[in-house]
Amino acid sequence: PARGPARCAKTAETPVKLDMDAFLQSLVFDYEDMGRPVTLAGAAGGTAMVRRQALQRVLINLIDNAIKYGGAAEVSSWRDADGALCIAVGDRGPGIPEDELEQVLQPFYRLEASRNRDTGGAGLGLAIAAQLALAIGGELKLANREGGGLLAKVTLP
Repeated sequence: PARGPARCAKTAETPVKLDMDAFLQSLVFDYEDMGRPVTLAGAAGGTAMVRRQALQRVLINLIDNAIKYGGAAEVSSWRDADGALCIAVGDRGPGIPEDELEQVLQPFYRLEASRNRDTGGAGLGLAIAAQLALAIGGELKLANREGGGLLAKVTLP
């Protein structure tokens, strides 16, 4: 039977009220405990109703990519002008060509066809993150950072 991660997250996990700063600090501390280069740069404050496991999986995919391709990850959060919660994972890696920013969110799309599966992956990490973000009522957007690198931003209502 087909069991996609977005479908499971949407139907199986009940939203819970989370202290977002504590949630993000805990996630970042877990990486730091493993000796991984992840920092927490900004905090939105307050609570949000989220599907915790699904959001955690989205952020782990984004942080793992930032470490893999950028050498380190910087996590931050804030509220936008409409009050939506924004969580970003940034890196200082090579970024993604502008004309491929949308394509990399599709399953099995890989930037470098020459990469083998050991180094390049199957092209599912960002697609899963994007599908899970949608499943929890949010959106994942990618943008190249000024000065180099990538910023992956999850916006939750």
